[in-house]
Amino acid sequence: MPNTDRMILQSVSLFNTEKVKVPWSLVEYDSSFKTMVPDRKGRKGYVFGARRNRISLEKTFLKTYVQLSQAAKDPRLRSNVLLTDRLVHPEFDLSKESMVRFWNEFGGAKESVDALLFKDRRVENRLQNLVMVILRSMTSPSIPEAFGHNRPLFIADKVAKWHYAAFSRMADSTREWILNNHKLRKFIFYMSTFRERRARIEAARREIL
Repeated sequence: MPNTDRMILQSVSLFNTEKVKVPWSLVEYDSSFKTMVPDRKGRKGYVFGARRNRISLEKTFLKTYVQLSQAAKDPRLRSNVLLTDRLVHPEFDLSKESMVRFWNEFGGAKESVDALLFKDRRVENRLQNLVMVILRSMTSPSIPEAFGHNRPLFIADKVAKWHYAAFSRMADSTREWILNNHKLRKFIFYMSTFRERRARIEAARREIL
């Protein structure tokens, strides 16, 4: 059974292909909502911090779920639902329609919590529309392992892993050369960390015993 928000959304999309058209996204919501719970006293308009009554800074990040691709021949073969996270841009995101005010009592003080929530599709969100167009344009059905994901990011990750593997081979080869060169033993002793030196001495002592 689906046990996360993402898996539930993926299941809904899978079994409702005619109603849920790809690409899609949910309305964006303030990341501070993840640190809020309903008020313990049940008061309307009040919230409580999920941990030690602390609520993360609002109006900083916006989150949502998106699904970007499906197979051309089988509409039920769809890409994973992804969680996106972007910075808030006050010029575009802050408005009366997108702002929700709550109240929180902390240490005897009453403080307002102004969180962002694009309640439904009627609240204009030009930045989310732009992000969806960009993400959709960066998908590539020609790469199976990158299906529904960001193609430039996938390629950059591949390049970074190749360079890391090449550097690792160089570092390993240099280490083996130094370890097998008796002229560099003093260099190894003084340039190694305390833990590395201790590990070598303890290993040598165990071999003797």
